[in-house]
Amino acid sequence: MYKVINRFKETNHDGHIYEVGDNYPADGKKLVKARAEALTEVHEVYGVAFLKAVEEPKKATTKQAPKQPSTDGKSDA
Repeated sequence: MYKVINRFKETNHDGHIYEVGDNYPADGKKLVKARAEALTEVHEVYGVAFLKAVEEPKKATTKQAPKQPSTDGKSDA
Protein backbone atom coordinates (compact mmCIF):
# COMPACT_ATOMS: atom_id res chain seq x y z
CA MET A 1 0.00 0.00 0.00
CA TYR A 2 1.12 3.56 -0.60
CA LYS A 3 0.36 6.88 1.09
CA VAL A 4 0.38 10.21 -0.72
CA ILE A 5 3.05 12.55 0.68
CA ASN A 6 2.68 15.34 -1.89
CA ARG A 7 -0.49 16.38 -3.74
CA PHE A 8 -0.56 15.36 -7.40
CA LYS A 9 -2.81 14.71 -10.37
CA GLU A 10 -2.58 11.11 -11.58
CA THR A 11 -2.86 11.06 -15.36
CA ASN A 12 -3.13 7.25 -15.28
CA HIS A 13 -6.31 7.51 -13.17
CA ASP A 14 -8.33 9.86 -15.37
CA GLY A 15 -6.81 12.96 -13.76
CA HIS A 16 -7.70 11.95 -10.20
CA ILE A 17 -6.28 14.43 -7.67
CA TYR A 18 -4.51 12.72 -4.77
CA GLU A 19 -4.26 14.74 -1.56
CA VAL A 20 -1.64 14.31 1.16
CA GLY A 21 -2.61 11.36 3.37
CA ASP A 22 -4.73 9.61 0.72
CA ASN A 23 -4.21 5.94 0.00
CA TYR A 24 -2.88 5.08 -3.44
CA PRO A 25 -4.50 3.86 -5.55
CA ALA A 26 -7.94 5.30 -4.86
CA ASP A 27 -10.87 2.91 -4.49
CA GLY A 28 -11.78 1.42 -7.83
CA LYS A 29 -8.43 2.32 -9.41
CA LYS A 30 -5.89 -0.27 -10.50
CA LEU A 31 -2.46 -0.43 -8.89
CA VAL A 32 0.34 -0.53 -11.43
CA LYS A 33 3.36 -1.45 -9.31
CA ALA A 34 5.91 0.12 -11.69
CA ARG A 35 3.99 3.43 -11.67
CA ALA A 36 3.68 3.43 -7.88
CA GLU A 37 7.39 2.69 -7.49
CA ALA A 38 8.23 5.56 -9.85
CA LEU A 39 6.09 7.92 -7.76
CA THR A 40 8.07 6.98 -4.63
CA GLU A 41 11.23 8.40 -6.20
CA VAL A 42 12.10 12.11 -6.29
CA HIS A 43 10.73 13.54 -9.54
CA GLU A 44 13.43 15.23 -11.63
CA VAL A 45 11.27 18.26 -12.51
CA TYR A 46 9.29 18.76 -9.28
CA GLY A 47 12.05 17.73 -6.87
CA VAL A 48 9.75 15.71 -4.61
CA ALA A 49 8.42 12.19 -4.29
CA PHE A 50 4.64 11.77 -4.35
CA LEU A 51 4.16 8.42 -2.63
CA LYS A 52 5.59 6.54 0.31
CA ALA A 53 5.31 2.77 0.59
CA VAL A 54 3.67 1.69 3.84
CA GLU A 55 3.11 -1.75 5.29
CA GLU A 56 -0.32 -3.23 4.84
CA PRO A 57 -2.10 -3.35 8.18
CA LYS A 58 -2.13 -6.90 9.48
CA LYS A 59 -5.56 -8.43 9.77
CA ALA A 60 -6.24 -9.60 13.29
CA THR A 61 -6.45 -13.34 13.45
CA THR A 62 -7.62 -15.14 16.51
CA LYS A 63 -6.47 -18.66 17.03
CA GLN A 64 -8.63 -20.89 19.11
CA ALA A 65 -6.93 -23.26 21.49
CA PRO A 66 -7.40 -26.89 20.52
CA LYS A 67 -10.11 -28.67 22.46
CA GLN A 68 -8.71 -30.54 25.39
CA PRO A 69 -10.20 -33.89 26.34
CA SER A 70 -12.35 -33.82 29.42
CA THR A 71 -10.52 -34.90 32.58
CA ASP A 72 -13.55 -35.29 34.83
CA GLY A 73 -13.98 -38.99 33.93
CA LYS A 74 -17.45 -38.48 32.47
CA SER A 75 -18.23 -39.73 28.99
CA ASP A 76 -19.59 -37.36 26.33
CA ALA A 77 -21.96 -40.14 25.13
